[in-house]
Amino acid sequence: MSYSRRFSRTVSVHYSGTVSYPASQTGGSVSYSGTAHELVEVDVHVDTGAFDASVAHCNNSVSGLTASVGAMNAAQCLAIRQNADKISKSIIDGFFSTVRTDLRTQKAELEQAIDAKLLLLRQQAQTLQEKQQQMEEDYARTSARYQKIFNDLNNELSIRIHEIDQPVFKLVGDVDEQSDRMLHTEMIQTAVTMSKESSLLEAQISAALMKRHALQAMEQAQQFLESKARTEKTMQETDIDGEGSDTYLIPVCYMKTESENQQVERRCVIPQELSASCSGLEESLSSRLEQMPLSTSEGAEQLNSYLQLEIAKNIPQNDTHSERVKKLINQMFNQ
Repeated sequence: MSYSRRFSRTVSVHYSGTVSYPASQTGGSVSYSGTAHELVEVDVHVDTGAFDASVAHCNNSVSGLTASVGAMNAAQCLAIRQNADKISKSIIDGFFSTVRTDLRTQKAELEQAIDAKLLLLRQQAQTLQEKQQQMEEDYARTSARYQKIFNDLNNELSIRIHEIDQPVFKLVGDVDEQSDRMLHTEMIQTAVTMSKESSLLEAQISAALMKRHALQAMEQAQQFLESKARTEKTMQETDIDGEGSDTYLIPVCYMKTESENQQVERRCVIPQELSASCSGLEESLSSRLEQMPLSTSEGAEQLNSYLQLEIAKNIPQNDTHSERVKKLINQMFNQ
């Protein structure tokens, strides 16, 4: 874009010299010097039309070059990607083809080795079966021969023993004959029948007692499990999450019994997981309960009022769970 500028500046020029004048009377020369000041104004007009046209032409050329570079870059990236895909596909196909060929080769080698092993195993199995059959036949012949020899020896030994101890065997025969005569009477049948019936009755009674004891044990186990489940459910429903500085209460059962000979026995039952940290609880409860008076109606009312205040203090919510917990606490207190 063409523009004009005006510049102004004061220029100071120092001058000096000598002037000769003609001789009128005396003649001679006179020196002079001084400084002259002149205001100089310069108007400058700059014509930038040609430059602007060149810049516009250069801008168009640069834009075209940028578009060409972008198109070339896109084409180059596309070509690189296509070439990379081709190379990757060729490498992958070649790798899998090599692996497939290697696996086929190994499979063929293994099949040949397995077929050879199977053929050898079949031959060895057939040889073993033939040897087993031959050994069974040899064993049968040998065992039959030795069995015949042992049977002959046993028969001969039995005959010799009977001949040597003939009086003893005769006595045993007479005793067996008398025993058979006694066992074949009518009384022996009665005794056997009574013994059988008594044994059967005793077995039935023992079985009934065992069943009754087993049923009682199962009932007791069921009652224990039901009581434990109710207790665990009650503890879970009455559990309240604290903030770290609250006061926690634990269930404690204190029992005091006095026998006929004036012996007092005290026992304090607390949860097992708190037994280690409450070792002196029994002595503390015993000393405090001895000093406490017997419960009265006024004390019961005070205790009930204190319980309601504590319930309202520790369970301020009015949701379903809180109402159920309050109701269960009052029910346990009344019982």
